[in-house]
Order: sequence, then C-alpha cells, then structure tokens
Amino acid sequence: MPGRSPRASSRDAILRVFAEHVADRGYADTSLGDVAAELNLSKGTIVHHFGNKEALLREVHVAYFSRRFAEADFVHTHLADPVSRLVAMIYALLAAHRDDRAASLACLRELVRYFDGDLTDYVRKQRVRYTQIVVDILRAGAERGLLHTPDPQMTALQVFGMCNYAWTWYRPDGPQSVEDIARLFAHDVLAGLVPRSGAGRELDELITAAIETVRKAPGRGAADGPAEPADADLAEPVPTVP
Repeated sequence: MPGRSPRASSRDAILRVFAEHVADRGYADTSLGDVAAELNLSKGTIVHHFGNKEALLREVHVAYFSRRFAEADFVHTHLADPVSRLVAMIYALLAAHRDDRAASLACLRELVRYFDGDLTDYVRKQRVRYTQIVVDILRAGAERGLLHTPDPQMTALQVFGMCNYAWTWYRPDGPQSVEDIARLFAHDVLAGLVPRSGAGRELDELITAAIETVRKAPGRGAADGPAEPADADLAEPVPTVP
C-alpha cells in the first residue's frame, strides 16, 4: 500500500499515527517502521524527532494530559457550582473515548501492561493531579451542602472507575452516544449524591449546560459529534484515572 502524502514531517502527525497504531495493535506490536511507512517518512525521521518507541509513548501521554487539564481548567472557569463541574468532568472523561480515542486507549490501557520506571512515575503524578481536581469538586460540593459524600477521595475513584473503564465496552458506532451515556451516568451519580428528591427537568438542564460547556473547551470543536437537543500519590493499580 503506498504511503500517505508527506503531511507528516510534523511531530503531531507522527504522534497521532503512532497512537492510532498502539490503539489498534497494542504497544508491543506497534512498529516505528510501520508508522513511518504510513506517513511516507523514513524511520530515521521518527528517531530523529523522538529517539525511540517509549519516548513516543511518553509524548502521547504528555499531549493527552495536556488536553485533559485544558478541559478541566475550562470547566473550572466557565461553571461556578460543584454539581455542574462534576457533571462536566464525567462528560469530559467519557467524551475522550470518542473524540480522543486512540490516545485514550494508548494511555489508559497500554501503560499498565508494559511499563515501570520514569514513564509510569510521570503518569502516576499526572493522574494524582487530575484526581485531585475531582476530589476538590466533591469536597467543595459537600462543604456547601450541594453534594453528600463522607469521603470525596473514594467517591472520585468511583467516578473514574465508572468512566475510564468505558474503553472496555464503549464503541463509537454503538447504539448509545457519549452524550446519552454521560446523561445516564450523571443521573445515577447525582441520585446518590444530591440530597434532594427530584432531579427531573432541573437536573436535565444542568446536565445539558455542563455538556455544552465541555464542548466549547479549546481544541474540541472539530472532534465533537452533533449537538444534543437542548433538553437534553495513588497506590497501584492506577488505570482508573486519566
């Protein structure tokens, strides 16, 4: 098969195709030669940019976390209350399985299979940092009487376990959209956390606003699907946080 046109001397293109190969084949079966061939480059060009395959995987993680933290910062800036922020974070975690799928699979699945040392240490620190964002949201909600949880850290791990392992069953061409799943998850979580009886339309509107806020985060516009209707240091193992 002929290689693609040389779009690819850019680092971003190399990272993107490498992540796609890792997602499709797994890290162990991903070859720098295959990545180079798909991009119509020499293998030496990739080695020049990155050095080796593990360095490429690290770069995929760095870029992945940069996108996740940018979303979280956007949520913090544009949503004031902890309940809306929590829903937005649930949606952001789930939407990454669709809109950033190759990198999500490479980061959530492959690292824990093959690595220890510096790369794992870097990823663990980023996961702890990201986890703390959700812990702080939950703690703020509890302090204001908007959320009920006696242990924000454990509740945050529940949220990550629920959302991040979606890679094991979610398929972009499946019967439910990410928005459908996020709404269901948010209803289920808030039914156990919000100390008031009727979620109803008010909760639906809150969920819709939170989802739309995440969709406006930097770098997300082109990847998102069609808009929904308006009504609508941690101990091992570490794969349950981004």
